Amino acid sequence: MKRISSVIASFFIVLLLVLAVSSCANARWGTSAGVDVVWGPGGPRVQPNINVGVYNGGRW
Repeated sequence: MKRISSVIASFFIVLLLVLAVSSCANARWGTSAGVDVVWGPGGPRVQPNINVGVYNGGRW
């Protein structure tokens, strides 16, 4: 009985790994860089902005 439950657990773990790998197959890296203008009490201030992300919903 213990061996059967370990086989079933191993099967589900392998199944989850296969689903995770197949869901990440369409993932794309997205990068962007620019500047943000922030208005404060001392006037406008420019801050650099760099973003890196993983998008799974298609191309942007």
